[in-house]
Amino acid sequence: MTIIYASLVRVRSLLVSQWWIMAGFLFLVVASEGVCDSGNRIVGYYASWNSANLPYDKIEYSNLTDILVAFGTPNSDGTITYDSGIPFPQMVESAHAAGVRVLISIGGAGSGPSFSAATTDSVQRAKLISNIIGFLEQNHYDGVDVDWETPTNSTETLQLTDFIREMRGQFNQTDSSWLITMAIPASDYGGKHFDIVNLISYVDWLNVMCYDFVGTWTSYSGHNSPLYMLPSDPNQAGSDSNAVVYWISRGQGTPLQNNKLVLGIPFYSVKFNAPGLYKKVSNNVTSNPYYADDMDSLSSGWTYHWDSYSSVPYLLNKDVTEFITFEDTNSVRLKVQFAVRQNLGGVMIWELSQGLYNGRQPLLETISSTMKSLTAVEATTRLASGYHLYDNYPNPFNPATTIRFVLPSRSNVSLIIYDALGREVRELTKSSLQAGSYDCVWDASRFAGGVYLCRIEAQTLGGGGRGFVDVVKLLLLK
Repeated sequence: MTIIYASLVRVRSLLVSQWWIMAGFLFLVVASEGVCDSGNRIVGYYASWNSANLPYDKIEYSNLTDILVAFGTPNSDGTITYDSGIPFPQMVESAHAAGVRVLISIGGAGSGPSFSAATTDSVQRAKLISNIIGFLEQNHYDGVDVDWETPTNSTETLQLTDFIREMRGQFNQTDSSWLITMAIPASDYGGKHFDIVNLISYVDWLNVMCYDFVGTWTSYSGHNSPLYMLPSDPNQAGSDSNAVVYWISRGQGTPLQNNKLVLGIPFYSVKFNAPGLYKKVSNNVTSNPYYADDMDSLSSGWTYHWDSYSSVPYLLNKDVTEFITFEDTNSVRLKVQFAVRQNLGGVMIWELSQGLYNGRQPLLETISSTMKSLTAVEATTRLASGYHLYDNYPNPFNPATTIRFVLPSRSNVSLIIYDALGREVRELTKSSLQAGSYDCVWDASRFAGGVYLCRIEAQTLGGGGRGFVDVVKLLLLK
């Protein structure tokens, strides 16, 4: 079934008593102040070439756990060439003051030949590792992110595995707190030559690049980073959820646990000359504008669309000749929720400066607030299995919004809208419902603009009286 959901903050609980309503409102505020721990990472790549757009004093450190500075390029003699601006000492100092770790990312797109030449044998690898250690010590970094894109044969597979294993050994002797992370592709096309079974013991986590499912190489328009892949998608390039399944299956029988995977989220968009979603591309010219460019498009004749199956938006220009696939606060919220539900290690962002809009970083702020609110509650309680209240869509809205919930079995259900003071303003449903997925539309035409809350309470019938309560926050703009 298709699912439409998007929101600002959510709270989960198993409490079912009536007094929960007001307590839940208070918890909604408290949970949003939680701190992300190392098991719920928010990892942001910091692109040196865009550092002027996001200088060190504009980074929202409170919304991050780790920063990966891109890039250094390995050379065949074991030295490393760093992009302009690196090592960013003021940024490192500010990050550490905020409790955020900083790693140097080595590699990047097209780095395969460079890595291959720099790791041909143990002598070459030792030189490269020595230079990495020297950089970490001199610049007070917290580790290295290896972005080898990508090994292409069995020889390079072995070189990469030996490189990571030997580097872990050297780190353990020099500073065991140093991290090793890796960027990995989202599918078998680029991932088949990663020996994940042997690599996983030496890395702290894997940043799964869940984007670029479409691009100059695709004949049809599509989503850059769909959460779910529509079976009829002509590209059949994959999705975020497929990527998680792929790597978990590759790690069967190894220490690879879900929390070793960090879900990649793009902060950029891709434009096609195509008349809609899954339409033939007239040419393969694409661009990657900033999030601000996507928002500006909405005020210049483009129309917003939501793909309820893939859980991502897209834009069409007024002539219906151009298509933009991008992320917004709705889609990134859903990806964080997916990562938490799947017990992943967190989310990764490529890259931080591309999420700027009017001096704010709404995508990053949404990721952080969602992660904090979910993990603060999940730490103390779990949802009743099978129940779910999805975030409403659209949100903000005017005048109507859709709220979807799922019941695993026949239940007594109460779905009620409250204003910000906790006063009931509308009962959407109060009835006994069969198992299934339900959509409720709230037409708020006669209500004043502002913040509202939709609360669901469900009580299983004939199933031991299991209870479920959840709240989503709605924003009516007038």
